[in-house]
Amino acid sequence: MVTATLLVALAPAVGQAQAPSGGVEGWVMDEVGRPLVAAEVRVERPGIAPVHRTVTGTDGAWRITHLEPGGYLVTVQRLGYRQSVDSVQIASGRTARLRAVLVPFPFTLDSLVVSAPALSISTATAEQGTWLSRAEISLLPTTVDARQLTALTPGARPDQIWGGASDQANSYVLDGTLVNHAGLGGAFFVPSPSWIESFQVRGLGTGAEWGNFQGGVVEVTTLEGGNIVEGGLRTGIESFRINGSNLIPGEIGRELASRWELDGQVRGPLVRDRLHFALFGQVLRQEDRVLDQLSGVGNRFVAVPPYSWDGRWLAKLSWKPGERDLFQASLMGRHQNGEEVGQTGYETAAATEQLRHWNLTGNLTWQRSWSPGSALEVRLGGYVSRERREPYAGVGVPGIELLTRVDPPRYQNTPFRTRAEPASLGLTATWTLRGRLAGLEHEAKLGGEYTLGSWRFEQVRNAGMTWRPLRVLGFDPGNPQTWSFNGIPSAWGGEVRLDSDVRNGAVFVQDYIQVSPTLRFNPGLRLGWWSGGITPPGAGGARFTAVRDQALDPRIGLVADLDGRGGLVAKAHWGRYHQSMFAALFERVEGAGAFNNEEIWSYLGPALADPRAVFSEAERDSLAALGLYRFEEQVRLDQAGRVEHYRQPYVDQTMLSLERSFGSRWKVGVVYVHRRNHDMVALMDRNIASNYTVIEHVLIRDNLGRQEYFGDKPLVLERLAISNEDILRVLDLMRQGAITCRNEICIPPGLTPAQLAALQYNPDYVLTTVPEATRRFDQLQLRLDARYRTWWAGASVTLSALTGNFNVVTGPDDYTNGGPGPWVRLNEHYNFYGALNNQSSLEGKLYVGGLLPAGLRGGAFFSFLTGDRVTPTLPISGLLSQYALSLIDPFNPMLADTVPFTPFLLRGITGHRLFVQPRGSYRYQSRASLDLHLERSFPRGRAELVLALDGFNVLGDRSVTAIQIEVNAPAGFFGDDYGRVRARVPPRTLRLGAGVKF
Repeated sequence: MVTATLLVALAPAVGQAQAPSGGVEGWVMDEVGRPLVAAEVRVERPGIAPVHRTVTGTDGAWRITHLEPGGYLVTVQRLGYRQSVDSVQIASGRTARLRAVLVPFPFTLDSLVVSAPALSISTATAEQGTWLSRAEISLLPTTVDARQLTALTPGARPDQIWGGASDQANSYVLDGTLVNHAGLGGAFFVPSPSWIESFQVRGLGTGAEWGNFQGGVVEVTTLEGGNIVEGGLRTGIESFRINGSNLIPGEIGRELASRWELDGQVRGPLVRDRLHFALFGQVLRQEDRVLDQLSGVGNRFVAVPPYSWDGRWLAKLSWKPGERDLFQASLMGRHQNGEEVGQTGYETAAATEQLRHWNLTGNLTWQRSWSPGSALEVRLGGYVSRERREPYAGVGVPGIELLTRVDPPRYQNTPFRTRAEPASLGLTATWTLRGRLAGLEHEAKLGGEYTLGSWRFEQVRNAGMTWRPLRVLGFDPGNPQTWSFNGIPSAWGGEVRLDSDVRNGAVFVQDYIQVSPTLRFNPGLRLGWWSGGITPPGAGGARFTAVRDQALDPRIGLVADLDGRGGLVAKAHWGRYHQSMFAALFERVEGAGAFNNEEIWSYLGPALADPRAVFSEAERDSLAALGLYRFEEQVRLDQAGRVEHYRQPYVDQTMLSLERSFGSRWKVGVVYVHRRNHDMVALMDRNIASNYTVIEHVLIRDNLGRQEYFGDKPLVLERLAISNEDILRVLDLMRQGAITCRNEICIPPGLTPAQLAALQYNPDYVLTTVPEATRRFDQLQLRLDARYRTWWAGASVTLSALTGNFNVVTGPDDYTNGGPGPWVRLNEHYNFYGALNNQSSLEGKLYVGGLLPAGLRGGAFFSFLTGDRVTPTLPISGLLSQYALSLIDPFNPMLADTVPFTPFLLRGITGHRLFVQPRGSYRYQSRASLDLHLERSFPRGRAELVLALDGFNVLGDRSVTAIQIEVNAPAGFFGDDYGRVRARVPPRTLRLGAGVKF
């Protein structure tokens, strides 16, 4: 039965002696006394409007005021619990107090659907987002990655929420604990979807109690134990033998070959009403199919496919020693092994990696509630992780990687091994106060948070070098005598050693003020401070503080109940949201020593007898002195700068919305979002304009001198920036007589002797906020929600525009393969403003779930989106391409000749990326997807046997999602790889499942 106890009827309220109206407040608890968050409370006088609604906070408390004296019904609902209905008498100037205890339904999805509360519009906050319950998650088609649930949110994707710059811009919260990656940003770890009680995506109109993001907040709450022992065990299998395939011979791609999953949980009491537990476990085994690009047979798969084993577990305890206090603890772990990981089809099995990964995530929570008007919540939590990617052939064997910038075939060993160690520990405290002050009703949240994080990362080249032979006819990786073509290139450097730590802190106050029965004003203020430290590599490296900043985040919200009944509600909100600190923001600070350059040297000595032959740097330099090793080119990766005018990145957000409900079953809304990023951080060369000489109308040819084409026309760069350092070096070589410049350009045409004498190369690197970096997002959302006793649905259509010249929170732009980014490399400026990728201009979504005839139940998710933006690019390399000008013959003006630049002029810009067309010039094709979930329950006493079938992409869409964008990507010896398909949407996939619940 539902128990509702009237604790203190007509209790005096502080400051309300002269108030003409009354109110009611209370708690909503489960049967063991734990507060229930997000329970809907409805207060109404039968037959008399309006109906007053609110939802409970994290302390389970609620408060409704501005009630005329008289008798009222108080109805409390929450998904999975029996409804509570009680009557209360409201007197003028008094506040009644209730405690509602909700008893859970025995767990079956049928009961969860039937118990779902009616739809309503929140008039307490200006927030817009999505909240998925346990029942919705159970009945909707979900993958093994819980982050994919973000896709149900209007205008959001798992890795990009409302225009945020990739996963880096989001904040992830697991059972109240931040689990953001301390080094890279984004999610560190989320649990199995079957362990989740609720999944919430927020960030539009969010108050000051939330921060450290520019995209959105993903909040995951896992299940807990109660007074009833319950749980379940389920298994699922997927196999290519019953699936479709979107792998097409001649394309690049990989798909799931098989996946087996075993997932179980048990929850219940250790001491009834006092101590409860929950245990979860999951094992995943997965194998992929990868098209073999080395065999030359288009429909052949790699012989040794990538394989992974992933084990996860979670243990939770909750202890309620008395009426006021609740203690909770959790510990989550993961262990993952991977074999032949990182396969693209261009590697032999020996050149892949072995993955070993583990992590632990923990949380301690204390909640104390003195009254419905005063509650405290304190959380301590964090994680620690270790990951290794090791070579199969050992650390002393060099890899063999053909010298091409795109998809280089690899043999013998992987070029690098890596080690990654993120960790974090955070403390959060929030005090919630509800009451009347200065004649107005307030719900205030005061609190603070402080997080310590660390990120250690190493990328070390195996054997200290990698053989990089050119693609030649008859090449045999096992026979070095087939590698020679004017020497055997080899790669050195390109390593990373980073030891960093971060600190994120904030204090906040957020007030939700009821100005009148129909108007709320919600001001908030958040003071944040951030710092990042570096410990340089090597013995004796002393830690130093790299960056620090502090700033205010003001938030202002308005909520207007236009019809006075909660049926037509307008909301407006403006807020500033600063990004959390993570290591990528400051890893290029001067003194960090995290990166070193990648160099290409050609071996010119006697033929190698063993492909495993290795030279040390000292041996290489000795051979170079004898003319047996030659320096060819360098990709500059080590740029770092002093910190100057550093400011933590932030986004200013404006949100407007209008919502209308039709009874208790339907709700529609329109939302407009405008976001503008500021203080984006990057390494910047303040002398970038004077350090380069710009050449126009540059022709591109391959390394054999053949003209490259783009769109059936000769490939011509409008502009190419050549480093003055290279020009000055070439001038010096010419003076020494080291080069003769026959049939090649050594000095850019048009430069006068005076201009040559005035050339300078004086980089001035600073780590700073870049005024020219810009990013703007506008989105219009149309939303529709429906909820009935046996089914529910949600739909949305969004129109979005995302423009700018910086598609990440910090560092290199998204098209750059590493490096310091466009503010150091002038060539990466060209055409870099435009429509950014990872966003669709039009997107439609529909999801529905519920009970079906014949004892079936299930759900569906349909999505349609226009294709992402894409731009062709050109990676610069003097070894792999020729850069030429068409010059007029000085003796015959009617004739012109194409003359290449000397490769010496390209050494300083090797590795730069150019946009060949204005950014966002092209778009991938539109795509539609339909996912289905269907299951049948067979009750057996207190247990039920469940058979399930999931179908993903049941429409069989084969849309392209990625192509080869490098216009000078070679295919074999004579072909062109530009435009080659690299990825399509996952194929039609079936997952067969069975389980038991009790």
